[in-house]
Amino acid sequence: MSLDLGGLMPLWTLFQQQPLAQGIGLAAMLVGISAFRQRDDGRFRLRLCLYQAAIALHFFLMGAGTAALSAGLSCIRTTASGYTRSPWVMLLFLLLVWGLGIPGITNAVQWLPIIGTTIGTWGLFRAQGITLRLSMLAGGLCWTSHNILIGSIGGSLIELSFLFINCHTMYRMWRQPQSSPA
Repeated sequence: MSLDLGGLMPLWTLFQQQPLAQGIGLAAMLVGISAFRQRDDGRFRLRLCLYQAAIALHFFLMGAGTAALSAGLSCIRTTASGYTRSPWVMLLFLLLVWGLGIPGITNAVQWLPIIGTTIGTWGLFRAQGITLRLSMLAGGLCWTSHNILIGSIGGSLIELSFLFINCHTMYRMWRQPQSSPA
């Protein structure tokens, strides 16, 4: 007796082809979802960094070197942005992403992680609250497109989840601003 997967067969085939990479991607999704549920910017950054490290490994195992590099640098960048808002440090990370990522681009899809990482870098260093999350939403649209186009199951589910959860969190932040201590 066999299980009829019907319309899920393409997803199952992708999972069977690279089970370790896809498993890490799905596990990263859970960490990432917990990040985008955070209203506190510090907790958001910490969980986002953990997600970025896991998804960098996922992309590396998928053979998506530009995305792995962008995600790995994003983890370091996210950590740094928790300690400084310096435009010079932001520029350093942008130059790293551009200098290391752009020369390796061989097709149009590989531009998407670079663009998404650029937008996210600006947001992490120069924005806070809802504006920070709007920049992550814009960058997330780039990453969503990339992940769908390269066939990353976990990455696609992650980014789609992030888009919805991030929008919900922004709505909560708008409806009920956190009171600041006196």
